[in-house]
Amino acid sequence: MNIIFNLLNNLLNLFFSFTGDWGLAIVLLTVGVRIILSPMSFKQKKSMQQQQKLNIKMQKIKEKYKNNENKLREEMNKQSAENAKSMLGCLVTLLQLPVLFILWNVINKIPVNVGTYLIPWVSSIKVSDSYFIVPLIYMLVSLTPSLLSYVTFLKIEGQASMSKRNIIIMALMGLFFAKAVPIAVGIYLITTSAFSFFEELAFRIYIRKVKTVPQ
Repeated sequence: MNIIFNLLNNLLNLFFSFTGDWGLAIVLLTVGVRIILSPMSFKQKKSMQQQQKLNIKMQKIKEKYKNNENKLREEMNKQSAENAKSMLGCLVTLLQLPVLFILWNVINKIPVNVGTYLIPWVSSIKVSDSYFIVPLIYMLVSLTPSLLSYVTFLKIEGQASMSKRNIIIMALMGLFFAKAVPIAVGIYLITTSAFSFFEELAFRIYIRKVKTVPQ
């Protein structure tokens, strides 16, 4: 883990040497890391979608063979094998977490108290935003991937939309969490949330195109 920490720390300093701004350096480093992790994230999304389809299929099988126990057991065993394959694909997200955690630490341990052109109303990115602007921006940006499921054109078969109640709860949690962390981390949170939005948008467009291609 120290190797990854040192690598990301060196990259952050390299980006700062080019931009002369720690805020921009954080954005570039975050985007760079997310691009590298995108193939794993994409695979995870596909696995989760397959899992949702399998769940729907298993419910239909249970209903269809509810009066035929032997046939039900046979079909459920077949689906269980497929389900195991799908779950293995979902595990790729665990590989991303250590890297993102280290990236968080790298940003949080910036050794200087300076401002950034991105947040001109503060003098240091090592403190939280007393104006609540960064937390509000993060709250709004973090919600955008979840809201895509409400767009008819981008809906994915078998995927349920997040309830409005859960959206509100998630928004409030994000707001107060972002208020408690330094602005440097807030910039990271906003950047990675924005990247997640475009990643989710690209995935949904890809799934729609795959569905329309003749088999």
